[in-house]
Amino acid sequence: MQQVVVHGGGVAAAMAALAVGRAFSRLGTDIVWVDTGEAPAPHTALIAPPDLATFHRLLGIDEAALVRHAAAAVNIGQQFAGWSGGDHGFLHAYGDAGSAFASLPFVQHWTRARQAGLGVALEDFCLAAAAAKQGCTGAPPEAATRQAVKQGWHLDAAGYAKLLRAACKRADVRIVSGAGVVVRREGDRIERIHLADGTSVGADLFIDTHGALAASLDPDGTSARPSFCDRIIRASAPAFDPLPLYSRIAAHAAGWLTLIPLSSRMAIEFAYHSNILSDADAPAALAAAMGRAVEAAPPAPLVAATRPRPWVGNVVAVGPAAGVAAPLDGAELLLLQLTIAQIVLLWPIDRAAMPEADIYNEEMTGSRARVADFTAQHFRLNARIGEPFWDAARTAPVSAELAAKIDLFAARGMFAHYDHEAHVEDSWALVMAGHGVTPRSFDPQALLTEDQALMAEFQRQLRAVASDVLAMETHAERLRQIRG
Repeated sequence: MQQVVVHGGGVAAAMAALAVGRAFSRLGTDIVWVDTGEAPAPHTALIAPPDLATFHRLLGIDEAALVRHAAAAVNIGQQFAGWSGGDHGFLHAYGDAGSAFASLPFVQHWTRARQAGLGVALEDFCLAAAAAKQGCTGAPPEAATRQAVKQGWHLDAAGYAKLLRAACKRADVRIVSGAGVVVRREGDRIERIHLADGTSVGADLFIDTHGALAASLDPDGTSARPSFCDRIIRASAPAFDPLPLYSRIAAHAAGWLTLIPLSSRMAIEFAYHSNILSDADAPAALAAAMGRAVEAAPPAPLVAATRPRPWVGNVVAVGPAAGVAAPLDGAELLLLQLTIAQIVLLWPIDRAAMPEADIYNEEMTGSRARVADFTAQHFRLNARIGEPFWDAARTAPVSAELAAKIDLFAARGMFAHYDHEAHVEDSWALVMAGHGVTPRSFDPQALLTEDQALMAEFQRQLRAVASDVLAMETHAERLRQIRG
């Protein structure tokens, strides 16, 4: 590809342009970003899972820049509160659900002990969960648990978008403004786009985060999908001190409230369904949930649509143009990163024939479905009985793959593994166990470990978790080290 145009604005367009520029500009590819002017909505924050920390190396973004320009705070998990009613909560942390032993995953031994009366939750054996609760992060000098603590980020969306845009300029990406375009097609491809100021831009490949280019080639290519919430209020409150290492997702009668800790403020997302809670009443409901009034934007729609064939002709739909993920589990940035990484991996060689498109569409359709499954499990497993929103969420249709995952884990603590999986098995185990699913049985080989040996191993792991946490840095120490 000699000429590439990225069309759109905000985080998605900037990240796509930067990744392509870093990967291919040295090979002679000319990258033009036609910036359509979209910017993150006021108060918006992003939950970045650990995989994005690795992707930042491709983008040339370091931790110090994130802390300085995107109010970044370390993220090692999400706490779900009230999804089973009452005060029950659990932490989905980015780490191992216990340490494997006797040639079996830890969850098999935990299930056996749980059935015998063990009262210790699965997450208590997870080093990342224990560290997050104690406000500690980073790898201990000599980890007794042999468990990793994976680190993601909480990011201010506006600051992150500006950081990516500045990096684009350093990566020789040419940025032009183009709020409106006229598409010039040639068969099933786009040859050029004409901007409002009279500029004409041609390309071998168009990467579209806005949606207009994809719609010009495939106008009926979007399909609606079920949405748990259709409205959202974004807001801000003063930053917590000390800063938590996890976001908090608290269920309420009409949806959920997410608190995302940033170094400069606490970002708030109040998601709800308009059939249960009206826009007129939602601000008061948010204030009641927070215990006080907060600085908030007006209610905004949560769009629920996806594009099953994101690559058509010589246009690849990315980010919002390909579909909008539910604002849970860091799905938005996870899918954006997977999408852009797949474009780089399947970079087309021939501008006239792009057989990579079929492979890309299969990969991304599968990845989007598996990410959606991970989010949908929260709603299928919720235990808020007698509330219309949550009863409907629990009985909403799920994919055959998710139903099989839940059934197999509930039966024996194992997971059906499908193509395009985006989350590791320990994450699934921590979430399902957190939602109250204790497997009915376990691998018979777990019985080969004597009861006393099993209890001794459990005690060793709990002591090792406590010891490793004591050896870690605090969140504040980690941020000071990054700044310094």
